[in-house]
Amino acid sequence: MSDSPLSRCSTQALKVLADYWVLRIIDEIHGAGDLRFSALQRALGGASPATLSNRLRCLEDEGLIRRNEGTEGKTSVSYSLSDRGQKVLPVIHAINDFAETAP
Repeated sequence: MSDSPLSRCSTQALKVLADYWVLRIIDEIHGAGDLRFSALQRALGGASPATLSNRLRCLEDEGLIRRNEGTEGKTSVSYSLSDRGQKVLPVIHAINDFAETAP
């Protein structure tokens, strides 16, 4: 495999997106527009707080979501998709379409 910038970028993108919870989190935030941690946890149904925190931190580090602190500080944190997160939606839809056509 070549060590071109394209292959490094593709590998990093796959590392981030090849996670069940990441795909679900992005989908839930996209559908709601802006979600607080507890609402996101309820919507996902099954993600532990530690798992959700870890994935949200990863998505924030990758620039796919924004962590929005309200005027009350840490007690009023919500999450929304960033512009970069919006750009990954067609990729996620393509993955879903591919999965639906699997034998």
